[in-house]
Parts: sequence; structure tokens; C-alpha cells
Amino acid sequence: MWEDATPRERSEIIIHGAAVAAGAAAAVSVVPGSDSVAIMPIQVAMVAGVAREYGIEPSASLVKSTIYASLGSIVGKAGAGLLLRWVPVAGNAVRASVAFSVTEGIGRMILQRLEDGKGLT
Repeated sequence: MWEDATPRERSEIIIHGAAVAAGAAAAVSVVPGSDSVAIMPIQVAMVAGVAREYGIEPSASLVKSTIYASLGSIVGKAGAGLLLRWVPVAGNAVRASVAFSVTEGIGRMILQRLEDGKGLT
């Protein structure tokens, strides 16, 4: 099945899997703000995996700079959940949904750039 899938289809699986993993990492983090330490490697691996599907072997610095650049356009959406981050159960749910959404958004932006032939830079 994996071998028969197109690069876009495989990338969709990579993106969604990373978003689920990022959401789970955020949900179980007990210290507000510590979730970003767990989420960043997931996002880096996602970008690298999607890039490889399109024949690009990314460097670590390129992947990180791509994620930082992408976050600028998405981070505003996460602002609404910042206050709830400190509320025990609801805060975990908010962190999980924001982490899932941001990771999915980064993945979709990267995928679109690659589909449009723009690369990671």
C-alpha cells in the first residue's frame, strides 16, 4: 500500500501522524510551555519526511528555519488558547488541539510549497 501511494498521499499520512503525535505530546506535558520541547522534534521529522517524499534531502538547519518561518503565520491562531494553558484538564485539551492544529498547518504549508515546486526555502 505505502509503495503504491503517491508522494502527496504518503506526505498526508506523515503530516497527520505528526499532528497526532504533537497533540499527544502536548496533552501529556504537565508544565505549561514544556510541550514545545517535545513538539519541535516531531515537526522537524515531519518536514524532513515530507521533503524526502519529493526528493529533497533537507539539512537540519533548513528544516528548522522552515518551521520557524511557518510558525509566524500560524502562531496567531494559537493565541486564543494561551490563557487556558494554565487550567489543569481544559488546559491540556487546549494544548493538544493547538499542537495538533499548528503541526497540521505547518505540514500543509510545506506540502503546498513542494507541490508548487517552491522547495523549502
